[in-house]
Amino acid sequence: MDLASTCQQTDRLRVWVKANCSLDSKEGNYWLPIVLTARGPLYAEVIVKQADGSYRQPYPLPDRVKQPLFALGRQLLTYLEATPAVYLIQFALADEQICFDRVIPYPGEPAIASRGVQEPDLYTCHWLCLERQPLYDLIIRNSQ
Repeated sequence: MDLASTCQQTDRLRVWVKANCSLDSKEGNYWLPIVLTARGPLYAEVIVKQADGSYRQPYPLPDRVKQPLFALGRQLLTYLEATPAVYLIQFALADEQICFDRVIPYPGEPAIASRGVQEPDLYTCHWLCLERQPLYDLIIRNSQ
């Protein structure tokens, strides 16, 4: 089974996350973008879907939330045997507790928030990963 098909099996991934990461599942409106390069992962700033339906990056999270989120991302991408690309880990927050939602194996709609904010934006990052081009850092150019 290919990676995209596996990511579409959200119930199966939620069971795996509960068993292996001890995290509950809940539909979420936050995304952690992970740019998986040939050299390893780069973690972009979190994206949030706002009440008006627009997306915003960066969304500030304290380190006590970010570090477990990064660990979840590492574990999921290892489990999925992910190849270089951009992945969005969708999640919810309940009193600073992470609740896993799903993995999107490409820069989906929320990645629009990175345009004009992150350098390079998530769409460019995805292309560079697919082309196996070097990518060393992600920079936030403008805080909204």
